[in-house]
Amino acid sequence: MYKRKEGYVHGDYNVICDRSGFKCKASDTRMEWNGLRVHKDFWEPRQAQDKIQTFKDKQSVPDPRPDTDPIFIGTNEVNRSNL
Repeated sequence: MYKRKEGYVHGDYNVICDRSGFKCKASDTRMEWNGLRVHKDFWEPRQAQDKIQTFKDKQSVPDPRPDTDPIFIGTNEVNRSNL
């Protein structure tokens, strides 16, 4: 995968890659968008669809009407002659 630097490098220090768990030099790592410090061979760019801007749909009814009270017919209110 990658060649590991061994020994002392002036001004560099060891870190642990958050993705692989391997020890590597800080100069060989990169910071990802989510805050992980990973080796440059394991680095992945942010997904382009994470940045898509969305908009709200208009979900209102175009011609609202008030709800009317239901009309119930009791027993024997309708007879054969009314039909």
